[in-house]
Amino acid sequence: MNHHHHHHNHHGEAGFKRKVDYLDRPERSEVLSPEEFLQRVPMEKTASILDLGAGTGFLTIPAAKKVENTVFALDLDTKMLELIETKAKTVELANVKTLEASMDDIPLEASSVDVVLASLVLHEAGSLLDVLREVSRVVKPGGYFATIEFDTQGTDLKGPPMEIQISAEKLKEELAGFGFEVVQNWELDEGMYVSIAEKKA
Repeated sequence: MNHHHHHHNHHGEAGFKRKVDYLDRPERSEVLSPEEFLQRVPMEKTASILDLGAGTGFLTIPAAKKVENTVFALDLDTKMLELIETKAKTVELANVKTLEASMDDIPLEASSVDVVLASLVLHEAGSLLDVLREVSRVVKPGGYFATIEFDTQGTDLKGPPMEIQISAEKLKEELAGFGFEVVQNWELDEGMYVSIAEKKA
């Protein structure tokens, strides 16, 4: 468990505000609105959802409006989690629960959630395999893992550095090792893609 990803907690107020503005920027919704993304993810009203690296609640809040069950927002940044709690209260959502934790050490029971969401956070993981192992542990058989990631190979778009990008192909291979089969995969603008994988029973 290497927790060297705490570094984004130390920028103070100005840094926090910049990060929020960046994460909540309108262009992010133009490439793929959270509602559009969630519409493509197979889920019932009764689904429980885990949003990994929830940040500003970009996916958490729309997901909580879609389901009656609990939506867990996981992030290492307490300020982000407080922001999500405030947003949830503002729109009177009682089904959002925040978890201050790392993606590679999820404080949930095995097979406890139907859907795990990860929007532009996998490349931040210290170890992709540790995260996928945890995702596989908490997702029920027949459940789904839906991710938005960068794959800007062959393009001149600005994503994270190449060496930490996770191509759709690589993600598919790694997921297969944890019992997931990619059922949908499509490319977005800005060098991003969406991958939705089902955990085989």
